[in-house]
Amino acid sequence: MISEDSINRLKASLDIVDVIGDIIKLKKSGSDYEALCPFHNERTASFKVSRDKGIYKCFGCGETGNAIDFVMKYKSEDFNTVIKELAGKYHIGLEQDSKAYRKPVLALKKLSDSTIQYFESRGISNNTLLRHSIGETDKSIAFPYYQDTEIITAKHRSKTEKAFWLESGTKLIFYNLDSVKGEKECVIFEGEIDCLSGYEAGVYSCVSVPNGAANGKLQLQYVDNCYQYFEGIEKIVLAVDNDVPGKNLMRELCRRFGPERCFTVEYPEGCKDANDVLVKHGKGVLKQVIEAAKPIPLEGIITPNDVLDHVRDYYDNGYPQGCKAYIPNFDELLRFAFGQMTIITGIPGSGKDEFLNYISTQLARYHRWKFGISGFEEPAAYTITKLQEKLTNKSFAFRKDVSKRINEQEFQASFEFINEHFFFIDIEQTGAEIDKILSKAAELVKRYGINALIINPWSCIEHKRPANQTETEYVCESMTKMINFCLRYNVHLFLIAHTTKIQKSQLTKKYEIPTLYSISGSAHFFNKTHNGITVYRDFEKGITEVFIQKVKQSWLGKLGSCCFNFDTETREYIPIIQ
Repeated sequence: MISEDSINRLKASLDIVDVIGDIIKLKKSGSDYEALCPFHNERTASFKVSRDKGIYKCFGCGETGNAIDFVMKYKSEDFNTVIKELAGKYHIGLEQDSKAYRKPVLALKKLSDSTIQYFESRGISNNTLLRHSIGETDKSIAFPYYQDTEIITAKHRSKTEKAFWLESGTKLIFYNLDSVKGEKECVIFEGEIDCLSGYEAGVYSCVSVPNGAANGKLQLQYVDNCYQYFEGIEKIVLAVDNDVPGKNLMRELCRRFGPERCFTVEYPEGCKDANDVLVKHGKGVLKQVIEAAKPIPLEGIITPNDVLDHVRDYYDNGYPQGCKAYIPNFDELLRFAFGQMTIITGIPGSGKDEFLNYISTQLARYHRWKFGISGFEEPAAYTITKLQEKLTNKSFAFRKDVSKRINEQEFQASFEFINEHFFFIDIEQTGAEIDKILSKAAELVKRYGINALIINPWSCIEHKRPANQTETEYVCESMTKMINFCLRYNVHLFLIAHTTKIQKSQLTKKYEIPTLYSISGSAHFFNKTHNGITVYRDFEKGITEVFIQKVKQSWLGKLGSCCFNFDTETREYIPIIQ
């Protein structure tokens, strides 16, 4: 199977004007191109192609998509075939997925009369079961999962009790995935029986998630593995269960796919899922429920009922406690919550980057956070070596003691971990303005589900401040954009910001400890952030002191400081017990 990284590289390399222009005749029209639509008969050109946006759209018939979508539609070919054709034509190498997934071998038997009767009691006909290749083993009912007509995994349901399990070692994908290929609308259900219920009601472009919903952290690897199938879909109906785990799943799917194209359903009273509706009210009502799906609540408008679940949860369980980084002494001072921003500052050479690397690898290690990194001051490869040091507590390069250098096994393991949890924004390709960085980070949320964004540092962002705008006004506007990004995509944003030139104390001859008010540009760096950290290195004593100088929400921490020794041999921060 072609790796996702290869597919993403191909997409980034394609020029949509070149791809479409090789198939139909395009004419320049302002900054875009136009043509007679190849998908319907017309006399006046209404088919537009935008090189900047990388999309085409016909304003006559509504067809829209990217370069790959166009070729798939025009040639009536599947996704993988088009990927291989374009890669060959434009001389772009493709790699196979490096993960060694197992392919299941299913020896399925014909469904027994009792199993058919069970499904009929759930409103699902034998025709639907045959259409989806449902079969049996000695101990279970099996639901095969297909991708491009190939079996990738299977879900089993015990015949003796309501227990489910997936084939071990297989790739996680959506159930009934092939049904959404090339479609403009689809429905996502929570379980296979709900998906079959949708099909029974005449909703044919529908999938379900492989492992249901959960009260814990939702990883949604199946979204990562199948994201390309949803890129051209304009309307995604989230028909998940009407309970707390289902609502958590709905929110995360909405975050990943983008609220602008997500819709939610309202089940009749007494029904918790699609199959309940089918059994109690019939096919027609279930289809009406899907067709009546409402857009996610309008942006900018929140009614108390919209957030009732959150308010009730705060009442029953207290405010969210955030994620601790499992850093001794530091944890009691600050924990990190989604939807917030933390600014880290300090004088040059104080270790701001090193300490943030420590925080980020700990959050990735213990909470499986994924990070997007927009770094300006060093190449991605260099940052990766520093992250490997924090994961292994060993030096990447040779030092005095060879045993304290990362060995080959540790290199491979730490690199694989970083490959799964850290994603780097290529500033040279995307541009260095704050709007472009946040736009690319939004793509990382949807494509990989990142939980945090690192921008390092503020001073290297390309600041295009209008001539009539003061620096303070510009900083305020930019901070608002970053905080709104955190809230919209439910991520945590870490911003490293350099201080102005710090003077030495006349008394101690040491540099004074900076605050967030010491950051060059505006007091808004202190005023608008949720959390503020200063990293200060006392070169005379050889210690690093970390000051928590702002915690906006008291239940997430408190003001204070903690001290560390930094071992240059092992690259560890070793807490100093005070």
